[in-house]
Amino acid sequence: MSGSVEFGVLLHTRHLIRDDGLAPSFETMWEEAALAEKLGMDHVWVGDSVTVLDRARGDCLALMASLAMKTNRVKVGTVPLLPALRSPVLLAHTLATLDVISQGRVLIGASVAPSLPYIQRQFEACGVPYAEKAGRLSESIEIMKRLWMEKTVNFEGKYHRLQDVGILPHPIQQPSIPVWVTADRSENAFKRVARLADGWFTSGSRPVEKFAINRKKIQAYAEIYGRRNWDLPSGIYATFNLNTNREKAMEEGWKWAVDFFRQPKANLDHLFTIFGTPDDCVRLLQSYIDAGLTAVVARLASSDVERQMRLLIEEVKPRLRPRAV
Repeated sequence: MSGSVEFGVLLHTRHLIRDDGLAPSFETMWEEAALAEKLGMDHVWVGDSVTVLDRARGDCLALMASLAMKTNRVKVGTVPLLPALRSPVLLAHTLATLDVISQGRVLIGASVAPSLPYIQRQFEACGVPYAEKAGRLSESIEIMKRLWMEKTVNFEGKYHRLQDVGILPHPIQQPSIPVWVTADRSENAFKRVARLADGWFTSGSRPVEKFAINRKKIQAYAEIYGRRNWDLPSGIYATFNLNTNREKAMEEGWKWAVDFFRQPKANLDHLFTIFGTPDDCVRLLQSYIDAGLTAVVARLASSDVERQMRLLIEEVKPRLRPRAV
């Protein structure tokens, strides 16, 4: 990701598969992906959930392959992807194959996963010890990147051991598929971004002063790891509802969120929400851009997805100025 701030949209599948009595279908997702490309979005994203029925989604890797075939230009990614749930060799092979299918349009937003009971149950169901999730994530990123760049790999880690292992095809993107890593509070997470990542995603760095502090912290760690003069690519993962009437944006955005997550508003204070007018959105995003923001992933808290995408691309993005260097 380079140049002016890039915009991506999160494509939901939860509502397409969890309603009783309706045959599962992803047609709406294909239509929204085509619309996102037509309107000028830079990337489309899906989420990653396995075995969590109240947060059920279609399999993210299968959906990425389908999205790659349904689009021609937009980048295709998963955020947050949970690599620790999967074999890093198999995941590296699948993602490299997807990169070839898409002709170099794959992105990853990798996460260690939040510390919540349903996440622990998900790890247990997939046969991965929950207490090992952070260490496995770091090893997985290192293994995947090496498999994408090297003919054969030898690796001796705490959780994975490889001897003369290689994969084909290698990705189209060189030197490797971009791996952005999420981090919001943990010093170890910031260090992981600094050591292993190609970019940083956050959904918890609010207000902008906290975003700026955390970004500088990651860059300081990167210096320690030998990544000098790294202008850290940085993205926010936020929930949007835009309207010329601020009160209507707030009302519709929170109603959508409560219905979608099936949680009371009091349980959703962790969401990074941007509910307001396009002017409100421009002012807020500009402050983040001035602090180093380079990408936005938008969860659209509205049933009118086209209108929200148009407002972001036509009323917000053109008014954002690049960060002064």
